Amino acid sequence: MIRLLSVVLLVAFSWIAAAPAEESRKMDLPAVVADSLPWFAVREFSDNAKPFTRTHLAKLAEKNERTALVYFATWCIPCRAGIKRLAENFDELQKNNVAVVLVNIGERDENLVKNWIEKTNASKFMVVGDPFKRLTEGFGLVREGEEISLPRTIVLDKNAKPLFMLGEEGRDWPQVLWSK
Repeated sequence: MIRLLSVVLLVAFSWIAAAPAEESRKMDLPAVVADSLPWFAVREFSDNAKPFTRTHLAKLAEKNERTALVYFATWCIPCRAGIKRLAENFDELQKNNVAVVLVNIGERDENLVKNWIEKTNASKFMVVGDPFKRLTEGFGLVREGEEISLPRTIVLDKNAKPLFMLGEEGRDWPQVLWSK
């Protein structure tokens, strides 16, 4: 009976935790990225595993009004809901000239991540892997050895300058990505 009650409470808590807040929660940018992004190098989760660096990100940002680095992990329930909403709003994101880069953190099983991306209908977005925390520790989101609290999104302008960071994704997600 106690085990059943524990499962019921866990499911109820997960559902409540996944329910979006009224507005997305803006957070202070970490000091290390307040003015510009540090150098980094990660790889795309693609058939040819192309490198993705600050230079690549700058070229992508230059072509768009805004670029969102959306941090996620396959085990994160709010991340799944947020990325599904991004996928559902893909046309609106394009119309508002917002590029999305999904940043998987800490997971090294590429097939697991690729399957998760397919299940969430997010294969239209660029996906990069950050198994060694170059885009989390290097961007000041966590200290070495700490775990990141998800979801997190860093929004950049055309010059790849960070504009703001989001924590919790609210009902205004993803519209907050292109709102002025």
